[in-house]
Amino acid sequence: MSDANPIPYLFDLLSVTRLVTNFNVMASTMYIWDYILAFSMEVDLIWKSKWSFMKGLYLFQRYLPFLEITGILYYATGVGLTKTFCRNFSFGGAVISGLRIIASEMIPTLRTWAVWNRNRHLSIILPILFILVEGSSLVIMGIYFNSVKYNDPPYPGFKGCFPTNAHKYDLVFMSALAIIWDSLMLTLMLIPGIRAFRSGGNSDLVNTVYRDGVIYYLYLFVLSFINIIVLATLPNQQFLLIAVSPLNTHKSCSSRYSRSDGR
Repeated sequence: MSDANPIPYLFDLLSVTRLVTNFNVMASTMYIWDYILAFSMEVDLIWKSKWSFMKGLYLFQRYLPFLEITGILYYATGVGLTKTFCRNFSFGGAVISGLRIIASEMIPTLRTWAVWNRNRHLSIILPILFILVEGSSLVIMGIYFNSVKYNDPPYPGFKGCFPTNAHKYDLVFMSALAIIWDSLMLTLMLIPGIRAFRSGGNSDLVNTVYRDGVIYYLYLFVLSFINIIVLATLPNQQFLLIAVSPLNTHKSCSSRYSRSDGR
């Protein structure tokens, strides 16, 4: 930033901050709208089913985002938020996001394991790989949130926190880890899916389990790949825009994928 004339730089930051706020609200609205559309299906397939670990895990990852959304909206619209408050608040949000990511990834991973008839080797390998990949993602997420710099509100009445800088390549690394994991899960879904198709397996099973699973992981793979390209090419502040919507899309996709077989 030029010491002689900081006004243009400040205007750029304010413009990006407002745009990020709009994306936050949009992404949160998408999740709430998805929840409303799918609520009746959720009642029939989830709420009326017997309690199990999978049901508890589903409900945890399904409703935790509402706490996350509440925090996002306050982060974006609160008045008089100091840089110290915003920094501490963002760390709290990171903890919630981390828990949500783990739960959201665990459900389709367990389903993939079930497709392999709870293979003994995968029972050992998958948990180890899951801990390595998701643990690394959480560490990188912590580094990212630690890199975010905040300033106090630039003028009285300013709404939301005022981030001024962050290390965007931390998010690139997180997306790369997501690609690695999604590629593994996609491969594990394709192998038994192709076998079932060739053997003329039950069409409902093929459509519900294998097809939906492959489409789910293929979609996340493409989304993460696009995310990396955009993150790497956007200016240093504007990359925050793309970091919001895919996360909420992932929440919705994970919940819909978990409901598709009624478990």
